[in-house]
Amino acid sequence: MLSTSHIQKAAQQNEFSFGNPMLQLNEFVGIEMPEAIVFMPQTWGWWLLLSIVILLFVLFSYMKLRHWRKNRYRKQAVKRVIAAKEKPLAEFSFIVLTEIKQAMSLAYGASTMIEPSSLRLASSIKGVAATQATSRAASISLAALNGHDLLVLLDIAAEHNTSFNTPLGDAWQQSLLSKIEVKDAIAVQKNLTLQACIWFMHHRTNLPCGLVAIKESANA
Repeated sequence: MLSTSHIQKAAQQNEFSFGNPMLQLNEFVGIEMPEAIVFMPQTWGWWLLLSIVILLFVLFSYMKLRHWRKNRYRKQAVKRVIAAKEKPLAEFSFIVLTEIKQAMSLAYGASTMIEPSSLRLASSIKGVAATQATSRAASISLAALNGHDLLVLLDIAAEHNTSFNTPLGDAWQQSLLSKIEVKDAIAVQKNLTLQACIWFMHHRTNLPCGLVAIKESANA
């Protein structure tokens, strides 16, 4: 049994015990907070790695932006052709021709000269005979290219993903000069829309070297 004097003496010795002699404030140890984690690179190696990552990201973004700016005319041409598909065939055919000529000018340069003999060789089964017959043919600019030579060039530029050098292309060329029966006009207009859109999206960014005669500079 604890006597009254013993309890009073214990209370005097532990005046900060909140009434419990077993708990003394001077025995409590404060909790130390951990240091904040620093996410910034602390060594030059991490700074070098971060610099390389940023450089690659900037380069990738630049390449994507350049590709978009260089090829945005493709989608714009497709939209204009689709928007005009309800027009009469003669008017629609002229719009398709205009859009294709404009796209060729943007992709290959308006001053690019083409060798007609190379085009005819590409589409001729006779080969050497066709070359000999046209070897002295004068070069012609893309803007002035028409008829069968244009149809051949379109298929070559699209890496033969299109079918312009076919009866469809002949009907397209004919529709630019005269009217076509309504029954045939509907099919021609539908197929021409499809082939034009395919050409816009898939034509190559440069022509084969064998077709190009002279590509004058813009300042010439």
